[in-house]
Amino acid sequence: MKNLTGIQKWVDLKKGFEPNVSASKLSLFKNDLPMFICKYGFGKKQQASPSMHRGIIVEDAIAAILLEKLDVEAAIERAINRFNQLYIIPDDRVLKEATNIPPMIRQSYEALKDYGKPEFAEDGKQEKIQFDFIDTKNDWSIPIVGFLDLVFPESGQIIDLKTTAAMPSTMSADHQLQRSIYQKAKSNYTVKFLYVTKSKFDFKEDGDPDHIMEEARLTINRLDRFCDTMTPDQARQCIPIQNNFYWVGEDHMKKFYNQEGENNEL
Repeated sequence: MKNLTGIQKWVDLKKGFEPNVSASKLSLFKNDLPMFICKYGFGKKQQASPSMHRGIIVEDAIAAILLEKLDVEAAIERAINRFNQLYIIPDDRVLKEATNIPPMIRQSYEALKDYGKPEFAEDGKQEKIQFDFIDTKNDWSIPIVGFLDLVFPESGQIIDLKTTAAMPSTMSADHQLQRSIYQKAKSNYTVKFLYVTKSKFDFKEDGDPDHIMEEARLTINRLDRFCDTMTPDQARQCIPIQNNFYWVGEDHMKKFYNQEGENNEL
């Protein structure tokens, strides 16, 4: 990392802000500054929601099927058991996501069955991508990192699997940024996002990577200026929480951010 003194200040706090950026880090900075402050200024972690667990478990099941380690029905059975073990007393959200897992696995397999076997890193995990993002005008650089879901070398395809309750008409800005980063890192591949609901699937490639990466450059400049202007504690003193999906089930995080119960009350 070069000449990003504001970001370096937050990195030096050693609270979870690694000296790099990612699609998720930049999107969180743009979408919800208080949660960004909690996560990267104070090292607080969000709880995984039932939908997040569902997505991870479906992705793992599809990888096992495509690698011919399990057939579809065996992968579904293992996925359901794994999901159920996460929740001792399931609520309505959990029960709903549990019923989504089998059809989402079947839809994912239907979409990907002709792609062949995916390739993973040597340790069997997702392939990590990293490249230096350089702003020649402002003379800075910073590594951009990410992890690829499914890489198919023979066909030159990279597929990122997104399970969702409702099919989007176009990719969100956050997903377009993620796809653009992958495309820049693996320019000799075609990068697509596969959206899967319980009843259908669709491949999408929205957004111009060059334009989106220019927007990312501007976001990094703003992020650096923000980190240079405010410490995490100063930021939480003046930036209020906006109630949105980032804060669902995060009462402990809310209390911490609002300093409830602390001596230095607002």
